[in-house]
Amino acid sequence: MASIGTLYGPPQGAKVTRVLAAAKVNGLQIDFEPTLPVVDSHKPEFTAKFPLGKVPVFEGSDGLILTESRAILRYVAGLSDNAKLLGSDRHSSALVDQWINFADDQIFNNVVVLFKMFNHLVPYNKVYEQGAWAEIEKGLGVLETHLVVQTYAVGHRLTAADLALASTLGNLFIRFAGPEIRDKFPNVKRFYQTIVNQKVLAGVYSGEFATETAKYVPPKKEEKPKKEKPKAAEPSNSDLQDAKPEKAKNPLDDLPKSSFILDEWKRVYSNEDTRSKALPWFYEHFDWDGYSVWRFDFKYNDELTQIFMSANQIGGFFTRLEASRKYVMGTAGVFGKPNDSLISGVVICRGKDYEPVLSVAPDLDSYTVTPLDLKKEEDKKFFEDMLAWEAVIDGKEWADGKMLK
Repeated sequence: MASIGTLYGPPQGAKVTRVLAAAKVNGLQIDFEPTLPVVDSHKPEFTAKFPLGKVPVFEGSDGLILTESRAILRYVAGLSDNAKLLGSDRHSSALVDQWINFADDQIFNNVVVLFKMFNHLVPYNKVYEQGAWAEIEKGLGVLETHLVVQTYAVGHRLTAADLALASTLGNLFIRFAGPEIRDKFPNVKRFYQTIVNQKVLAGVYSGEFATETAKYVPPKKEEKPKKEKPKAAEPSNSDLQDAKPEKAKNPLDDLPKSSFILDEWKRVYSNEDTRSKALPWFYEHFDWDGYSVWRFDFKYNDELTQIFMSANQIGGFFTRLEASRKYVMGTAGVFGKPNDSLISGVVICRGKDYEPVLSVAPDLDSYTVTPLDLKKEEDKKFFEDMLAWEAVIDGKEWADGKMLK
């Protein structure tokens, strides 16, 4: 059997496993090239083909290049219609998309927050850890209730939603969540075992559940070498060690001091009428050189269903921006009605680039970010309407929203 192409990504990564599972269910041959984030994905030969330097990515035998994990899953799942992995009709197809998004946005992205802190990739913060666990358990609770009367996520047969959920749950249960967490959700555990033990998926899923919940372990301090009497003109070892935190300081803190006090703006916005008081204050005090204004739009609006779930999508995104809260303020809304809506928002960021501020959120890739020029009437109106929660986009009125303060 000829291969449909090559999948690149981290071994046993949740977003890799679900694609391999979809190929197996559909009876397709797919090659897999283990590729670690950054270590491998930033090599010149990799970025020449995949400029973003992110994984997973897929290169089809027909030359197709795909770089978004949901797109890869949908493509492989849809190569054969026999298994109906994408649903049997428009209704079930929308639900499949809903649960794939749920697996990514509610569970996976919060697991990434834990992974980065526990592996010392970002500074540890207990509040962020507690917030991530709270969102994970909130999601597991929703899934637990759904599975009271459901064997599968959608309908009565295996779909791509089950593969996405099982892959993400496996990552959570094997690496992070101990029995005291797993045992709260018996229906979720039963669901996971039902999916991974399907005969057609033999060999795809593996790994023993964690015996205890993962915890943050501070990195071991390097033993100090025996001090020698320093030369008068040279810094001592302790001086060098004292200098290390200086290098780790957020580069945004090194920007020239701004006259625009973001916390004061947040207070004014929260306590004053938006149009008559808050916006005039903003324009009077805004630092045009020290801050920038951006619009962000959700990429997968066709996958949105219920308004409250879309609002939760925004809330999750804002929660994952916690590490940048001192540098950002914004608001976002859900526009339209159930099964016909979109998500859009605006943020005020420290500095002239949004990446240092927003990239702390692992789901930033789910949004398109574009600059707003408040000296242009159209951009200014959009900004003001968004802050007033009165914006209308593509004929869709504001239905619900969240604030980032």
